[in-house]
Amino acid sequence: MWKFNFHGLDRDALIRSNSKELKQLKYSDQKFLLIFNEKLQVLMATDGYHPINGHMQADVPSAHHWIYLGKTNIDNKKNATPWFCTKVESNQFELSFHQQWIDLRLVLAQITEPYASTMAYGKALLHWHREHAFCGRCGHSNFFHMAGHERYCESCERSIFPRTDPAIIVSVTYQDRLLLARQSSWPDKRYSVLAGFVEPGESFEQAVVREVKEESNLNVHKCEYIGSQPWPFPCSIMIGFNAEAKNTNFELLDDELEKALWVTPKELEQQVKSKQLKLPTEGSISFALIERWARSHSLNLDKLLTHD
Repeated sequence: MWKFNFHGLDRDALIRSNSKELKQLKYSDQKFLLIFNEKLQVLMATDGYHPINGHMQADVPSAHHWIYLGKTNIDNKKNATPWFCTKVESNQFELSFHQQWIDLRLVLAQITEPYASTMAYGKALLHWHREHAFCGRCGHSNFFHMAGHERYCESCERSIFPRTDPAIIVSVTYQDRLLLARQSSWPDKRYSVLAGFVEPGESFEQAVVREVKEESNLNVHKCEYIGSQPWPFPCSIMIGFNAEAKNTNFELLDDELEKALWVTPKELEQQVKSKQLKLPTEGSISFALIERWARSHSLNLDKLLTHD
């Protein structure tokens, strides 16, 4: 299963407007405070892939600007963990010898839950605040509100709320073959499945058909929904599908893709073993879609990558 799919976080939305209860949570001995810098890198330990609980840091901003993410361990009310996040300027924050700033995307395969999902959630909200510091209607500054889940413009008397950008991601198959492609900006030999943003007035299924056509000139049908993954890079949700191509005659129509190829399970196995082809990061839905297809053809990617 892909990351950011943790179901044990109660987002506790009814508490966001209750300043008294929020204050109690902020002073709870059980709280966990995630710290991000201006690049939205997260404060993590140098001796493992887990975040530092920053509530004891001397140079953390006022609790007034902490974003409330919710609670874990909710079945045990006495020991429930309230989660918060906040942002600091790295040049005003002194790291100790066991602390480092890490890009969440680079450690996706290593981090575990509940850290992965809470860090993704916090990162996405902090990005939203950074991009919406001013009202999109009148241009005035707006203000942090509802424990970080709303911004309010006093000039317009208007509230704005966090948004996420939906994108489809699709494993395109034809008989026993899978279509893989790469962009020129990716690491050398890295391939993945096709993906693209959903346009206004478009269903997810329509987006699958359009994106595949735009990128490869292939017509697809039998679009099957597989699952979704929040993707805070910076603020998307990936809607996973499988679709069947009507033929194999692809053509790269724009500059977005550098190369594409069809692979059989045997060809994929050989190319991964020989390091001619690199798969997406484990923990991503792109990897999971490839893994799902491989498993349906009796190819165990976990075993293959472990052996590698």
